[in-house]
Order: sequence, then C-alpha cells, then structure tokens
Amino acid sequence: MNNRHLKFNRERLLLTALVAIAFFGFLLWSIEETGSKEISLLSDFLKINSPLENKIMKITSPKINEAIKSPFIISGQALILETVLQIRIKDASGLVLAQKQIKIKESQKMSPFSSSIAYKRPTRTKGIVEIFVNSLEDGSEINKISIPVDFKD
Repeated sequence: MNNRHLKFNRERLLLTALVAIAFFGFLLWSIEETGSKEISLLSDFLKINSPLENKIMKITSPKINEAIKSPFIISGQALILETVLQIRIKDASGLVLAQKQIKIKESQKMSPFSSSIAYKRPTRTKGIVEIFVNSLEDGSEINKISIPVDFKD
C-alpha cells in the first residue's frame, strides 16, 4: 500500500509540474506577443505622428536618432511665407552648438532645400536638431520640428 501511495504522489507531482511548465510557457508566449504588438503599434504611431514633418515642412535628413558628424546635410521641403528657415543644433545639456538660417524660395507649393551645417564639438553624445520659422508678428519660434540625433564627433 505504501508503494502504491508513492506512485500516486509521483504521478501527481509530475502532473503538477507539467501544468506549471505549460502555464509559464503560455505566460512567456503571451508576454512576447503583447510586446510585439506594442512595438508594432508604437511604430505605426511614429509613422502617423512623425516629428519629421508638420503642416509647412518635411525634413528628409537627418532622420530620428541618426548619427551625425560635423558638417552634416540638412534637407527637406518647406512651404513658408517668411522664406527663411532657422536651424539650431543643441547637445543634450542644452548647449547651442550651431545656428544657421536657410533661405527658401517663396512658392505656393513645397520647395526643396538642402544645406551643410558645421557645429562646435558637442559635450554630450546625444543632441537635437531644431528647424523652425520666426514669426513675422512677434519673432517667436513657430512650426518647430525637433529631431533627436547622436553625435559621432
């Protein structure tokens, strides 16, 4: 009877272990699936709400988190009445590394632009490229696009 009781406990223990393994396997699989769906949703959100464009500008270079080295090319298209785009490069500490104005051809449609910009040696490895227009009314920065970048310098 003791041998039979041991066999029953061993079978019960084995069954419990198999159920636990199946449960944890399913749990890990569902976490992986949820993570993949979240990444997919996030990338779709970034495509729709791209910080590389707004109602008057579309920036084609640099890309988000692109590694840049001085000088680098900034390019895109713009539809502005002010005809001057302002470019500012800052490192992660907020130190302004460069500022430049780019003249854009005034037009009723998007006009392409491209300019080489050199900047001072950054104090951090990460930074931001800001592209904006100064308002003719009060000089404030309007329609600003901020692109995070990595410095290779």
